[in-house]
Amino acid sequence: MKKSIKPLYLLTLLSGALLMSACQKSAPVPEPLYIPSIALGEALVLDVLPNRAPCQSTTPMQCLLVKKEGAPTSEVFGIGYNDIHGFEPRQGVSYKIRVHEEIDENTGKPTGAWQLNEILSQQISR
Repeated sequence: MKKSIKPLYLLTLLSGALLMSACQKSAPVPEPLYIPSIALGEALVLDVLPNRAPCQSTTPMQCLLVKKEGAPTSEVFGIGYNDIHGFEPRQGVSYKIRVHEEIDENTGKPTGAWQLNEILSQQISR
């Protein structure tokens, strides 16, 4: 009885493979890789707070806490620790920086990345 099951199993497997290969008429064509065209937005001055906070993202990471210059503390938002290109902040130091937000020209939306223009000031917090 064991010998009769093995050929039946093999026949079923081969039939399934044949049927599945018959459904595809041509080779799959991958979608083209999307490459955004990046433009820099207007210069903004941001106050970078000396402490970090966990980001709300799919991967665990620390965010810089920032606010636009002159904005109240209630308007603090997070930027990924490595998302300001050219900026290497130190824990416990507050900064005032001039940055440009990166904009995807194709969609007109921010990419989530920033470019450092200038560090205006820095102060060690105690």
